[in-house]
Amino acid sequence: MLELGLRSELNATPTERFNRFVVFDPLTVSLVRVGSGVDQIYHTNHKLQPRVGFAWDPFRTAKTSVRGAYAVLFDQPTTFMVGGLTTNPPLATPLTSNGPIKFDNALTLARAAAVAPASVARDFDNAYVQTWNLNVQREIKSGLGVMIGYFGSKGTHLLIFRNLNQMTNGVRPFQKLSATSPILPGTALGNIVEADSAGNSSYNALWLSVNKRLSHRLQFNASYTWSKSLDYNSLSRQGVVVQDSYNVRGDRGPSDFDARHRFVINWLYELPLRGQRLLEGWQISGITQLQSGNPINIVTNLGFTGVLNTVRPDVIGNISRIGSPTQWFTNTVCDPRDPGGCPASAVFALPVRLQGGDSVFHFGNLGRNVVIGPGFSNIDLSVLKNTKLAENVVLQVRVEIFDVLNHANFGQPGAIAQVGSSSFGVISNTRFPTGDSGSSRQLQFAMKIIF
Repeated sequence: MLELGLRSELNATPTERFNRFVVFDPLTVSLVRVGSGVDQIYHTNHKLQPRVGFAWDPFRTAKTSVRGAYAVLFDQPTTFMVGGLTTNPPLATPLTSNGPIKFDNALTLARAAAVAPASVARDFDNAYVQTWNLNVQREIKSGLGVMIGYFGSKGTHLLIFRNLNQMTNGVRPFQKLSATSPILPGTALGNIVEADSAGNSSYNALWLSVNKRLSHRLQFNASYTWSKSLDYNSLSRQGVVVQDSYNVRGDRGPSDFDARHRFVINWLYELPLRGQRLLEGWQISGITQLQSGNPINIVTNLGFTGVLNTVRPDVIGNISRIGSPTQWFTNTVCDPRDPGGCPASAVFALPVRLQGGDSVFHFGNLGRNVVIGPGFSNIDLSVLKNTKLAENVVLQVRVEIFDVLNHANFGQPGAIAQVGSSSFGVISNTRFPTGDSGSSRQLQFAMKIIF
């Protein structure tokens, strides 16, 4: 069987009814309002989205199936990407005040020292993903099948935010708006957060599964995934998170949600009890999840780029996993500016050195998301009893136990893994403080009538 498809979808450039979008133009170093000097935020881009899929029975026995597919899928523009353009001057003017001011001179006294506009790259392209798979399915015997497959995807032009006005050696590339800027000419500039389409991602996985349909009172489905997900940034709503806004590829590393290994099995067994209403209709079922940990991004509090908690440290020793909540990994940090230098036991160092009495900063050599946090394991169990009350009426009573072993699933070390902080390498919370999934042992009782 062969399937071919072609999708055409036009995702137009976002517009605002009254043209209240203002963008930063780096070529003229100006703030420009859409409809007055620029026609749209970014160029309209449109591409075709092909699909192809096949299924093949190589032995003509209806017991083996080889399947594969490939598709291109485009994303729609998000309002989050362009929402900040309505907060740029002159539609919104940031003000600061250190004391009482009067209405007649408020704008003069309280105007911010610098403007920090939001913007979108003029050559922004809508994101798209290529996805593909190739798998083999085999029926071993009646009701029991296995599957082994390769699954992958490639994300291109993914949304990423970067600081166009990132400081280099204490100097910003755009220090002030040009004298010809239609809006606030000559005004000093701070950070310029630009939405760009320079993001990239890839995912590759080996997926094994075994499925048994209900027979001999037992059914189950088990699957194991060995995968790796890489990207430049994992969430489009994080703001500027890259270390170097002019080298976003330098942040390529494991995705925040990457889990190298994951095993899940769910099962149901009907107890072989017969003879009377109290004995018949009992079932036991369960779900077990085992997953390796997610990455931890280690940063410093150095703000020499203009954005805090983005610059990573230098790694000067072996990062070892200790595995204790009080110290998940080796976390010894040193400051090269200290007179004694860095001790041999130090693992991390601030990316700074003294030169002529001045501190000279650089980007850290530690990669993004190289340390792995705690894994996750959880077992849920349920017991239910079906009692027939009439011809088409069944009373069901069930007891469900979530996290039956009351296993503590640790969260990541620190809300932000910031070197030198009191919480660096320390786990202070569980992975899911509340909820049914792996937070704590919880019992739930239910009764319902099925008719």
